[in-house]
Amino acid sequence: LPLPAGLAMAAEGEGPVKQSDEAAQDRTVRRVDPLVLLRECTIAGKKVRYADDYLSLDAYQVHKETKCAFRMSPSEPFLDIGSVWYMFHEISKDGKYTKETAKKRGFTYIGVTSRGDLCDYLTGAKPSCPGIVQEVLESRKRPREETKGKTPLAPRLKKAPGPIAVEQDASAPSAPSSSRPGELCYEDVLQRVRPVKELDVIARIPGRAVPNADLILKIAREEVDNWHREPKPALEAGKVVVPLWGELEEMLSKDPEALPIILVPCNKSAPVNILNAQRLLQDGRYHRPDETESLYFESERTESAEVARTMNGKIWTFQVRDSVKGFTKRDWHRVVAVITDGYEWQFKGWPFASIVDLFTTMKGVYFQSVDKNSNLPTHVEKWAVSILKMAPVQFQHRFGAVRDAFWVEVEGFMNSQRRKKFDGNRKLDGGKQIITMKKPIL
Repeated sequence: LPLPAGLAMAAEGEGPVKQSDEAAQDRTVRRVDPLVLLRECTIAGKKVRYADDYLSLDAYQVHKETKCAFRMSPSEPFLDIGSVWYMFHEISKDGKYTKETAKKRGFTYIGVTSRGDLCDYLTGAKPSCPGIVQEVLESRKRPREETKGKTPLAPRLKKAPGPIAVEQDASAPSAPSSSRPGELCYEDVLQRVRPVKELDVIARIPGRAVPNADLILKIAREEVDNWHREPKPALEAGKVVVPLWGELEEMLSKDPEALPIILVPCNKSAPVNILNAQRLLQDGRYHRPDETESLYFESERTESAEVARTMNGKIWTFQVRDSVKGFTKRDWHRVVAVITDGYEWQFKGWPFASIVDLFTTMKGVYFQSVDKNSNLPTHVEKWAVSILKMAPVQFQHRFGAVRDAFWVEVEGFMNSQRRKKFDGNRKLDGGKQIITMKKPIL
């Protein structure tokens, strides 16, 4: 069976190796840190499978809550191997890795300052990284949670074939004499195999939880809700799907002044408007317009502002505007996102047949204030917008996370193919609207 790199040479028997029974016994019970196993699988390009809370790290089955030798700071506990694997899995495939997604999956979020060096270590680019405790990594010590029995035990080094003699029970079937290191015997297959049952059989076992029940119910719900919708047409042969950022780059190559546009409400009472959008989206700082700015809103506000953000390894400059007066068809194609305050009059005269077509064509974001009028309008919940909760004004350090959450949504939309629902014959009305606020949960 595969062994950690530190013992592979001795196990393969390059030269005559003599060990005592005590050394052989120590070898069979020695702790193997799961971080070492994950790194070896990553370097070797072996796929790590995750099923039923267990990670398949080569020949080892490791529980996701098993502690490894990495911690984000000396004052924090050791991280579980599941959180490290999930972070690397999402980062390597350019997936959506945020605090919300990690928490939803039951893993601990690893911040930007820690995961860069950790990813380099897992890929073999660096021999170590800050946060790794060598004594735990080399199995000279164990994490405190593991010694107290609060977390699952780390795997133990399997017995190596070759120079170490292994005593077998007389009744147990003997392995074939032609077995070589790396081959699987019948006993190994029996240890790894798991019984497979049909879903209806598992569901009828009283007191047993159905694996992945939430995912199964979600798929069933989507099928029930969308049974009447026509399937999406298959892509034509040879047709290339171009993401939104590819369309924007083509516009910029023809006209460097054609910057992507983010629209904000032209409303002095909106949580985010032209007076504070640049500071929030660029610096992660937030302030409410003062009394003078609100009183002279029309004269104090600028026509546009610019914010910059690095996406896909490139610095993108966006133009923030609160008016679409004089917009041409080309200008509408440059609009990437719209920040809404919940009032439909903001969209009056926009070239769309409905609100649904509007938020299909561009990314919608609603900033929910927590200081006053914090209740969410019921109609906003029905819109295809991302609802971002803001922090109280006195907690300025939290607005950096609000800014990052906004750009995560925009970047995800830019990485997808835009479905254009512009309508040159019809325009949104934006007339009178009765707003019903969502009742708070007591």
